[in-house]
Amino acid sequence: MDAHPPDSTLAFRISALEQDVADLKQQLHQYVPMRENELQLKSIQGTVDRIERDIQEAKKQLAEMNSKLAAQEIDVQARDAAQRASQAALQIRILWGVVSVIMTVLTGVLVGYVTHLFH
Repeated sequence: MDAHPPDSTLAFRISALEQDVADLKQQLHQYVPMRENELQLKSIQGTVDRIERDIQEAKKQLAEMNSKLAAQEIDVQARDAAQRASQAALQIRILWGVVSVIMTVLTGVLVGYVTHLFH
């Protein structure tokens, strides 16, 4: 009987070791996908970080473009105002020229009429 219990103990230990090895294999199979998931998560996080940087850069460029457009709009408005002022000044000069020509013609007609009356 003394030989039997060591065999059963050894068999129990072998059985326990086999169970431990099976458990380790299962953990290893779980670890590999978990490690792959972790790598995938890191890859996804890297992609998300890159997209966030791209979005920030795009926002920065959009803000710069808005600033440039606002500055250009102000320049265009100033140019338009200067052009309107120039056109108004030109119209006034033309009007004065026309009025001067009419006054000269009327003055000439008046002088001719007065001269004709005294003759």
